[in-house]
Amino acid sequence: MINIQQQQKRLLLQMLRSIQNVYNEPATSRGASRAGGLTMPYQVHEEAMTAGSNVAYNGYAHSFAGMGIQFLLFAMANLGVEMLLERQRGLWKRLRSAPVSRFTLLTGKAASGSIISFLILGVCFAFAMIVFKVRIQGSVLGFLGVSIACAIMASSFGLLVAALGNSPATSRGVTTLAVLMMVMLGGAWVPTFIFPAWLQQFTLIVPVRWAVDGLDATTWRGIGLAGAMAPIGVLLAFAAAFGALAASRFKWEAA
Repeated sequence: MINIQQQQKRLLLQMLRSIQNVYNEPATSRGASRAGGLTMPYQVHEEAMTAGSNVAYNGYAHSFAGMGIQFLLFAMANLGVEMLLERQRGLWKRLRSAPVSRFTLLTGKAASGSIISFLILGVCFAFAMIVFKVRIQGSVLGFLGVSIACAIMASSFGLLVAALGNSPATSRGVTTLAVLMMVMLGGAWVPTFIFPAWLQQFTLIVPVRWAVDGLDATTWRGIGLAGAMAPIGVLLAFAAAFGALAASRFKWEAA
């Protein structure tokens, strides 16, 4: 048994030395370039995700950004469902008798939702900074701008729920599914840079993607104000689209 093992060991060493000699031999001496042989089954490359070498990935910052946006959408969706309940009780019909326009009523509701959303996001990140040492490595002004844009987008999403919903029960179920799909595709659960390339391009149509990217850019990625401008603009565009659709489809009386 020992002799057999020693013989196998000797043969294995001879094989490995032969392979090493082949790869150590210059390509010109073989008359051809080294085209074959063992190669990596995939290609890898480095890509900078932060603004500098002294800025590292912070999982807490990303988690609070993603979960904060998810909580905002659920809170504002619940606000939209509450508006459906108010419509069923005839509250919005009575509000129309007041000497204020429809635009003023909807704008007031959207403004209150935006303020609540901004305060919620602020409390979440204040807790993250105190307990988990999350820091704004990029632009503070950019962080505030992205937070405000996120709050406005979430509030307009709540108005859209109230405008398109027929009943509180059905709207709550459909909205829950829609929010979960948006936060999943938007990188709220896992960073989008680990998604396949085609999925990264597809998720650009999801507002949560821009919200999370904007908050990530101004926190753990350490990017300045320029990195926050695109998320702010896109989030405000989504908010304008949601608000315009909600205003055109809003039902003031119960069906």
